[in-house]
Amino acid sequence: MDAPCNSGDGGRLAAFSMVLRHLIDAHQEKAAERLINQCNRTFSRRLLDYPVIAWHARSSYVVRNRLRRKIDPAPDDPCADVLISLIPVFNVWCQEGRRSALRSVVREMNQIDLSDLAKRPGLDMEVATMIREFID
Repeated sequence: MDAPCNSGDGGRLAAFSMVLRHLIDAHQEKAAERLINQCNRTFSRRLLDYPVIAWHARSSYVVRNRLRRKIDPAPDDPCADVLISLIPVFNVWCQEGRRSALRSVVREMNQIDLSDLAKRPGLDMEVATMIREFID
């Protein structure tokens, strides 16, 4: 179950923008594009206005480019579950030993999203353990 928009959206925007930034800094634009494709237009538009994306030119370009081509089959729900799209990225980062990147993203998330994410199926056990370290 998703957290209400007003309580979790800011944390999700921060976490998502950090993931994009890490992917783009690692020259993984295709992975960043796939991640953006899993978001609806409303979230993508809000992401463009988020400060981390706004000042990082390459991230902004990738988001704008994907947004232009994006066609949503589902209605624009601002609370769409972005957490699910982060699971494969977190799992790969853990396998690649990029735990500091993972922790920097998790640090941006709020307690509700962290609790929800830690319970998700498909999340690597080591990632779930790291996430639980950030839950009060």
